[in-house]
Amino acid sequence: MIEIVYEKEKQKPDGNEGYFRIPNNIRQIGEITGTQKIYIEDYAYTYLCRISTENSHKGIAAILMGQSNWKDGNSYLFVKSAVALEDMEVSEEHLAFTQEIWNHVYEKNKEYFSEQEVVGWFLSIPGCSMELHEVICQTHLNHFGGNDKILFVREPLEKEEAFYRYEDGKMSRHTGFYVYYEKNEPMRNFLISQNSKQEKKTEEVDDSAVHTFRKKVEMKSETEVNHKFPVFKTVGVCAVAAALAVGVIYINDYKKEKSSRSVVANIKEEQTKVTPINGFPEENAEIKEPEENQENSADESEVENTQKVQETQAPVLNSYTIQQGDTLTKISIKNYGNAKRVKEICELNQIQENDLIYPGQTILLP
Repeated sequence: MIEIVYEKEKQKPDGNEGYFRIPNNIRQIGEITGTQKIYIEDYAYTYLCRISTENSHKGIAAILMGQSNWKDGNSYLFVKSAVALEDMEVSEEHLAFTQEIWNHVYEKNKEYFSEQEVVGWFLSIPGCSMELHEVICQTHLNHFGGNDKILFVREPLEKEEAFYRYEDGKMSRHTGFYVYYEKNEPMRNFLISQNSKQEKKTEEVDDSAVHTFRKKVEMKSETEVNHKFPVFKTVGVCAVAAALAVGVIYINDYKKEKSSRSVVANIKEEQTKVTPINGFPEENAEIKEPEENQENSADESEVENTQKVQETQAPVLNSYTIQQGDTLTKISIKNYGNAKRVKEICELNQIQENDLIYPGQTILLP
């Protein structure tokens, strides 16, 4: 929509203009055509936009107050104030202005806007079409008849908005309007009052919430005292059972690892022994210290004897430290090129194929 901000020149009273004043500071929204000029004060416009946005999930209506005037064949309608109808059920198919709602409007009019009259109404419905529903048109005729009453419609999600007036047997849409700025004490006082009531209501809700919370805490405490020992017994039994289960698992793993480490240590010890005769130590055999000039030959003899021991002993076992992501099948493939040695690995380490292995654990490989 077109939006223009400018300041009009002050005009002298002329004809019935002595009974109203065209605002100086205005903002034009859209294109102004026709003989009816609609002006809405910024306090009222901002208020309507706010309640529309805050209720974007549901419909909400409001009553528009102000004054209407004529001059030189033109109609000047001023929306100075607005009062939301929070208790009214609003939808495109259902709109009901009950006597309670009108009583609410009259009370607010008397309290804050005694010098203003009802000039129309406001409607905000999510998803509402700008082609007005039949129920909306009929409601306007029933409660806001006459060409000096208007309807302001705003769609809260897309923020599309327009003014309507009944003329030539139908609801006609205005292509533009003015937002004007001036000292609007009645609407300002109304907004201050609404904010104060909202803050008080919030405080009451907070106090109620605190009271409810405390009551629930007290009830919960009493329940915990009444059932304290049975609950503790149940929790204790579960905790002990869980601890025993975890303990058994760790003990089994510890035994397997300890057994593997013991076998590895024994193998290393056997491999480091040097037997002088056929790989077996001779009782009461004397070990001669090698002479200095025979050090090299003694080293060579020791290597030969070690090789003989390894050849005459059982097949050498290798230790393997499990890495992250290892399985027994992967270990067999990695070390032997196939998975056929898994059974041997399990028998050697006294484990089953589906037993848990973990990184850092040491096992033996055939």
